[in-house]
Amino acid sequence: MFLTQAELAELTERKRKGEQIAWLKSNGYHYAIGANGHARVLREHVQAKLCGTIAAAAPAAAEPNWAAM
Repeated sequence: MFLTQAELAELTERKRKGEQIAWLKSNGYHYAIGANGHARVLREHVQAKLCGTIAAAAPAAAEPNWAAM
């Protein structure tokens, strides 16, 4: 099942839905947006991610590495 809104706020340490979504995205969590605009996160996904059975996604680079070109 899905995390409750309280659990999602606890996981992300954010209260606003936009900030929660940004946190989930930057930390590599899979989510869907519900009809009310809130993130929907499977409880099993969070457990697997925190237990290390899902590889952590690399943070997105803000800009390309121009020196490598």
